[in-house]
Amino acid sequence: MLARALAMELHHWIAKSMREELLQGVHLTEADLHLLRHEAAGHSSKVIGAAMNLEAKTIDCRFQRLNAKLGAPDRRSAVRIARLYGLL
Repeated sequence: MLARALAMELHHWIAKSMREELLQGVHLTEADLHLLRHEAAGHSSKVIGAAMNLEAKTIDCRFQRLNAKLGAPDRRSAVRIARLYGLL
């Protein structure tokens, strides 16, 4: 029982450390996280743009920069990375 509790505590600590490192290392902003949340919900650039009062092309450009920050080849991969690090 104790070993399992320690393993869980270590897992949570590592996940938290990785999450903080990602946020600080790539300088994700709240706007970046907002985009990722929309993408995770399956929203298109047009829908995201309407929600944020921006053009769909602007949303696409922001995702290109966000993907570069995360080293992701596409938007869905960026969401997977964010989920892996516990950001979503």
